[in-house]
Amino acid sequence: MNFLYDWLAQFQQFILDHLWFAPLSAVLLPFLEALIPSLPLTILISFNLSIMASSYGTATGTILTILLSTLGSMIGMVGIFFLIRWTLAPYFTKKVQDNKYGKMFLNLVQGPNTFLVLILLSNPFLPSSILNYALSLTNIKVSRYLWLTLVSRLLIVIFLVFLGSIFNIQQHPLNALWVLLVYTLLFFVWGFWVRRTKQKPSDSQTVE
Repeated sequence: MNFLYDWLAQFQQFILDHLWFAPLSAVLLPFLEALIPSLPLTILISFNLSIMASSYGTATGTILTILLSTLGSMIGMVGIFFLIRWTLAPYFTKKVQDNKYGKMFLNLVQGPNTFLVLILLSNPFLPSSILNYALSLTNIKVSRYLWLTLVSRLLIVIFLVFLGSIFNIQQHPLNALWVLLVYTLLFFVWGFWVRRTKQKPSDSQTVE
């Protein structure tokens, strides 16, 4: 992690000296995260927000960070998805199907429950690149994959932009734990709301 922070500090100075590169960096960093599982997206998005806000102002910089970061992450995810599907998928799919948990994931993705798949892909603390590798081994329709990837990338970036700005993750990396806590609470509130929504029709029918 020290290497990453040192590199980001040097990269930040380069961008400040060449402001024309700021939009490209906002696309490049999430693109790299989609390729390399070990890169922390939370820190990269916070870095993008800091650079774009200082270059274009808070409001414009925030909007550009969301759009460009989503674009970069989307390009990286889709590129890897098709690369693996067209080259390595036939070999690795058999190995995943022979694994108990791998087979469970394949059944989940290829099943009708889009909500659970979206929840997995929208978690900023799961290695999205590894999940993307697994998706490329399934028979998921391209249209469904593109929709899930776009929505999940957008949700993650929006979440990290606003919570990252609140907790200032770039300057205080340990504040990522607060972001994790907030995400967990929101996840349980969302799940409780969905469950209550599904129960309401049956309750009304019982009364009738």
